[in-house]
Amino acid sequence: MGDDAAKYHALFDRMAQGAFFQSADGALTDVNPAALEMFGLTRDEFLGRTSMNPDWRVIAEDGSELPPELHPSMVALKSGRPVLDFVAGVFNPQKRHFCWFNLNAIPMFHPGESSPYQVFVTMHDISCHKRLNDIHLSRINLMQYADAHTLEELMVEALDEVERLTESSIGFYHLFDAASKSVELRAWSTNTLQRFCGIEDRDRHYSIDQAGVWVDCLHLGKATIYNDYERLRHRKGLPAGHAPVVRILVMPVKRNGEVVAILGVGNKATDYTEADVRTVTLFADLTWDVAQQKQMQNRLLAKTEELKQANEFLEQRVSQRTADLQAAIRERESFSYSVSHDLRAPLRHISSYSSILIEEYGQALPYEARTYLDRMRGAANQMGALIDHLLELSKVARAPILPEPVDLSAAAAAILQMLQETEPHRLVCQEVEPGLTVHGDAHLINQLLGNLLGNAWKYTSKTPFPRIAVGKSTVSGEEAFFVTDNGAGFDMSYRGKLFKPFERLHGSEFDGMGIGLATSHQIVERHGGRIWGEGTVGKGATFYFTLGG
Repeated sequence: MGDDAAKYHALFDRMAQGAFFQSADGALTDVNPAALEMFGLTRDEFLGRTSMNPDWRVIAEDGSELPPELHPSMVALKSGRPVLDFVAGVFNPQKRHFCWFNLNAIPMFHPGESSPYQVFVTMHDISCHKRLNDIHLSRINLMQYADAHTLEELMVEALDEVERLTESSIGFYHLFDAASKSVELRAWSTNTLQRFCGIEDRDRHYSIDQAGVWVDCLHLGKATIYNDYERLRHRKGLPAGHAPVVRILVMPVKRNGEVVAILGVGNKATDYTEADVRTVTLFADLTWDVAQQKQMQNRLLAKTEELKQANEFLEQRVSQRTADLQAAIRERESFSYSVSHDLRAPLRHISSYSSILIEEYGQALPYEARTYLDRMRGAANQMGALIDHLLELSKVARAPILPEPVDLSAAAAAILQMLQETEPHRLVCQEVEPGLTVHGDAHLINQLLGNLLGNAWKYTSKTPFPRIAVGKSTVSGEEAFFVTDNGAGFDMSYRGKLFKPFERLHGSEFDGMGIGLATSHQIVERHGGRIWGEGTVGKGATFYFTLGG
């Protein structure tokens, strides 16, 4: 047993994925080196802590503070159920910023006991992926914001976004006139104006010879980082009321080879890096392009004679923005696949190492240890299935629609026959109204029927005299197709959860991932229709759908 424990700890310590154990009283009892590096803590600092320790700074995916009782490990300990694919940010004291993790908390039980005695938590660092996703979302939001706001509001909004993404507390955007070699002070972030900068005379032009080190990027023609402002020998000091400067990153905005503006951020808690330069570059260019567009619109609206030119220009800009948006969406999809791929590797490791332990050392392991390994392997397989279903849902959202006439009656009959063949011992009354036809994508409509009929088949499995029917009726003056059954049904007070991914209205008595109805909803929406359900607990359910004519 001593050798087995040593091998287990060697495996635990060498995992690339972070992992730790937390006991039922909330105390952290063991941790591997990968997790300590992710948290930025020593082993002595980590062990013995609880989730209630005030030194923890944890935030939810939306940036709000995450209370200790909602930490994945605490939820798993209290509920006795796994918490999977939970995203949270944890402050790393060594890096002095929040790192983002995807966490899974698996409760562990002694034989015969219903309350877990500890929880096993694994974690994967997704900080880089989340940063990339946040940048693309912010750019899309900024483009949408521009449509309904003034140029001044747009520039402030852009500075607020880039300030947030670079974790800075100062942000400014100033224009540069190459002919006069002067800089026009133009815009500041909300935070800069409200908390830091008290200069009254902001509407000023600076000759670049008079300005401070923030115009060095004009001389160098590229982004400039000063992470130790106080030690700069050529700094000229700050005017009265100016915010104190600790660090600064300034970026020249170029068009046709000429510098037209400067975007700067300052006073990040840690040093600026090349990653910050890339973020600032994206927003500097986008802000200039959108600002230029708004200025052009304002001028063209005042000149009726040039309306045609304005329309042509706007069409070009809309096309460009559409291309940008599509590129951003593709990058988000790529991000989703990348996360899924990165998650699969540690899952395979967990499953394969568990299998190796069972196959090679199963006879030497106590029954309790084999049970834990089986649970670990089962949890890994379940998460793999969740990833597959997420990708399936994403695929439906991207699949091209190829409309054609579809025989809905024939498709439904074929699906029911297939279901009957999988369970030939079941006697199910099947009724399919003849002559049902629709115009839509044959593959997606077959997938829609497969999901609805598959649910009906599943939820009538415990019904003495099961019945499933497919037909068409008029509901509130609207023609709609329906799939109905007399199975388990559902409580209508929960109908708002029917079409949300991974929301299930039944317990473990019926298997499933809770993705079928979400996929059906996507398919119907992509056809311009709608779908809804009606049900009664113990008396069955009916799902209606339209396909936009």
